Amino acid sequence: MNIYLVQHGQETGPFTPEDLRHQIYSGELSRTTSARTDGTSWVPLESLLNAATPTVTPPPLPPQIAPEQLRDPKEKKALLWLYVFAVPVWLVLILWTALSFGIPLLVFGIVWLIHAMGQMWFAAHLKVNAVRVSDTQLPELNRAVDACCQRLGMERPDVYVLQHNVWNAFATKIFGRRMVVLFSGAVDSILLKGDQTQLMFVVGHELGHHWAGHLNLSQKLAKMGGWVFWLGLWHSRRAELTCDRVGLFCAGSAKASQLAMMNLTVGAQLANRVNLEAAVQQWQGHRREFFVKYRTLYSTHPHLLARLEHLTLAAQEFGMG
Repeated sequence: MNIYLVQHGQETGPFTPEDLRHQIYSGELSRTTSARTDGTSWVPLESLLNAATPTVTPPPLPPQIAPEQLRDPKEKKALLWLYVFAVPVWLVLILWTALSFGIPLLVFGIVWLIHAMGQMWFAAHLKVNAVRVSDTQLPELNRAVDACCQRLGMERPDVYVLQHNVWNAFATKIFGRRMVVLFSGAVDSILLKGDQTQLMFVVGHELGHHWAGHLNLSQKLAKMGGWVFWLGLWHSRRAELTCDRVGLFCAGSAKASQLAMMNLTVGAQLANRVNLEAAVQQWQGHRREFFVKYRTLYSTHPHLLARLEHLTLAAQEFGMG
């Protein structure tokens, strides 16, 4: 498709949809710029780009992949140990409540109220400072969200894009309402040099927290076992690997998922140039060093090159190219 624009009062072009998307994501061009194709009338550029954007359909997966295979096997073990160490904490709290005529309940009530106020404050911030993704708002991103939710067989949470120039995103749950917040730094970075499939890995990773129940009450109760500090961190790292596997499942492509991980590691400009095999070998060459192991023990997330290796192994396990 050839697209022509009106810029500074003059017709320019032709441009391809890919060229124009890059200009939009880099801030050089507005979505509302007047545009047309050969033999058509002038319309907002966004409407032409939406028509030129194919429906996001993940590649088919090998039939032997069961949804429960997406969970990292060691996450189950870490969660079990959290429950084990949470039991004495809850027994002490129950005994304390009984002997003190409910004083701990009052303390919990105050803590819950403070937490609830913080959640309402954050929700209010999102409603007026972020954009909620829908079929009429950021439709290309909306298609990626819908495709991931359909593949996972889960109800769609609210998805917001918030301006923050860092490569990050997170899942949250506010009064039972599930949300995913994508920072603009991550979305822009992938859309500038990557593709929709890479974006589906990022979206799928955050949806993975909801799919795996990481924000459910049962797992929040288990986190009382986090008084064993390293155990809580271990579970956090394994949960992130579960979400990477879910992101891989949503994207349906090992290469796209690995490139999305490299985008996080070296940035949009260099991600496509990274030798993925050499990057995995770099991790394998340093993984047993003392200070690397020490840093791992105190990390909530696995190291990026370790995540790349796990993605590669998961893709092999799933029989995915």
